[in-house]
Amino acid sequence: MFARKLQPKEYWRAGLNMVVAFEGSFEYGKELEKSETARENPLEDYYGTFPGEGEAPVASVIMNKKQVRFDGHVLKMGGVGGVATLPAHRRGGAVRACMELALRDLYKEGCALSHLYPFSTAYYRQYGFAPAGKTLRWRVKLRDLKRLPDVGGRVRQLLPGDDLSPLTEIYAKACGDTNFSCLREVFDKDLEGEKPLKDRRWIFLWSDEEGIPGGFLIGSRVKDTLHCVTEFSGRDALIFTDAKALVGLLHFVYEAFIANFADIEFGVPDHMDLAGLLPEISGMDYKPVLNGMARAVNAETLLKLCRCRGEGRLAIGVTDKIIPENNHTFLLDFAPGRENLVERTEGPADIELDAGNLAVLLGGCRGADSIAMTPDIRVNAPGIDLSQVFYRKPCHIRDLF
Repeated sequence: MFARKLQPKEYWRAGLNMVVAFEGSFEYGKELEKSETARENPLEDYYGTFPGEGEAPVASVIMNKKQVRFDGHVLKMGGVGGVATLPAHRRGGAVRACMELALRDLYKEGCALSHLYPFSTAYYRQYGFAPAGKTLRWRVKLRDLKRLPDVGGRVRQLLPGDDLSPLTEIYAKACGDTNFSCLREVFDKDLEGEKPLKDRRWIFLWSDEEGIPGGFLIGSRVKDTLHCVTEFSGRDALIFTDAKALVGLLHFVYEAFIANFADIEFGVPDHMDLAGLLPEISGMDYKPVLNGMARAVNAETLLKLCRCRGEGRLAIGVTDKIIPENNHTFLLDFAPGRENLVERTEGPADIELDAGNLAVLLGGCRGADSIAMTPDIRVNAPGIDLSQVFYRKPCHIRDLF
């Protein structure tokens, strides 16, 4: 058994693996014909595991190439998707062969992070991933929006042929200081043309009194709910740059749809607390949802670029079963007004953790106070102030892969 990158003419095999593994449908002849003219996509790498030479791949992984924000910098990130194994080859290490090769390739290509959405967090911990932040999913009854103030501004529906660039601009502004958020040239290509109307999705843009766009919602009907959640089953959204834009959108939803829907469902990053903004929350349905898992691909890069507080030094022992270059103790030296200094050391580590916990702590998904409840992190210097390096920051990703 061995793993390698798939050639464009083999990409269809990854699609076949996915539909078999997840019980989907597949037009075999059509996909085989398309494979004859398939071209390499610079934003995706396909990997397959083969039982032997001349045989078809029995497992596959797709690595999506992204650029993400991290403490004021832009880093390369690999988004793991399309993980699938044919049933007859499960539990035999086929996915592991793909994942290990793909992660090592990310390191060679200069990526610093990787992210995925797990079917099981326990399963993906073996590849060095750790649970990242959370999305706070709100379901609010429309009648409970009645007391929201009218903040002015204007809402208009975007229809085929309208300019969609404000969506990209609002998304960029809303995510400007949010770690792990992906850069986008276009907010969503599936919103172009007539496709949204065919899919019964609606786009509404809120602008302030001066005509400056500040928020938008992309919604669809799920029974009696106005669905504005980004998920694999429906990539809707509600995105805003400030509280006024959110109130403007929700006030519009109440005024326009009180007779059409019972409630609205939307998600926000877990660093946003809306309890003080919504006028009535006693009847709400509110729950946190895992915002995927993350891991460091290049620990040294993250340590050099992470934003620390104050002045100090911290020896961080990193373990990584897949990328050997990360298996070191790194001495982090930081101070205001200069770049971090990072060197590999043979000295003792103040803290020991794996590549996954390193990523989510430096990214700000969790803070130092969470370390006591993370058994696989070992603190060897109990009196040291870990909150200078590990503290909560806006950290959230909306892209799916």
